Amino acid sequence: MLVFLGQLLLLLVDIVMASEDQFNSGIFRINPDKIDTKLDGYNIRTFEKISPRMCFDKCLRRPKCHSYNYNRHILRCELNFRPKCVSGIDFHNEVGFVYVDVGHYRGDPMYDTCLGNPCKSGEICENKKDGGVVCVKDQEEIREYVPEDCTQLRKCKNETGVYKVYLSKSDNGLDVFCNMTNGGWTVIQRRKDGSENFRRTWVEYENGFGDLQNEFWLGNKYLNLLTSSGLYKLRVELVDTNGIMYFAEYSTFAVGDATSRYILTINGYSGNAGNYMSYNNGYPFSTYDRDYDSWNDNCADSDGAWWHVSCSYIHLNQDYIKQLRWYPDYFIKSEMMIQRTT
Repeated sequence: MLVFLGQLLLLLVDIVMASEDQFNSGIFRINPDKIDTKLDGYNIRTFEKISPRMCFDKCLRRPKCHSYNYNRHILRCELNFRPKCVSGIDFHNEVGFVYVDVGHYRGDPMYDTCLGNPCKSGEICENKKDGGVVCVKDQEEIREYVPEDCTQLRKCKNETGVYKVYLSKSDNGLDVFCNMTNGGWTVIQRRKDGSENFRRTWVEYENGFGDLQNEFWLGNKYLNLLTSSGLYKLRVELVDTNGIMYFAEYSTFAVGDATSRYILTINGYSGNAGNYMSYNNGYPFSTYDRDYDSWNDNCADSDGAWWHVSCSYIHLNQDYIKQLRWYPDYFIKSEMMIQRTT
């Protein structure tokens, strides 16, 4: 503990200090909010080879700057815009960086040397060589925070339900069902009562179908967009006729694009349902009207659309009247969901 306190004291002296000719009120100190940590994903501008005090001023004098990361070893200053909401997953451990929220210091004349020289909206205050200040146009453009999946949305929303996510900057958003337990999961398939027809064409499985509040398939093209934007894991929950729940988790889950016929990548099993989906690893998706399995007949015609080999141990998309199969048992409910891991 004493060693840590000593290191912290040295850091506080090192991080931000100005002489009396820079700051008439005396020695200038800042207490970092986090040490050996940086806020990631909200950067609006980076400055290299500048002092801790200059980094502080760069942020404090920009109304759009909420906080900054400063590395005292390489003299790097990273300015951050204000997150719509922030959680622990936004902070990354990185030795040498400190994180400072400038909201603690705004409006205090001891820290804000431009307080008596207010600039207009869209301007920022900069120092002049003669010691004065000048207002210049603010060049920073702040992109709006848009969650790409339920894992990112979990930072702002706690209730399970239907939300809109944005799989790319150019789209208008996609409605998805978010299971907000244990970090936020994007549900990609659900069967529960047989109300939805799952004997669908290739195009329908590609674009998705069904009712997000009930039974549905999210769509292979959206599975590709989601799992190509980061690393994901898969969780499958199954309920048998006695109401007993089984599950299978895979630490890696990805779906290829249309040119690969939405090929499946899956591994890293854990759970109590049995590791039967790993059999489908490396195989394309098949539907009753597009046969890409290695069997003489079309497996999807009888066992439902899936990443069939010849054929499969899993029939979660087959006709509901046959019940849902995860070898060797049959089930009456299934829910497949994915969660971003990085």
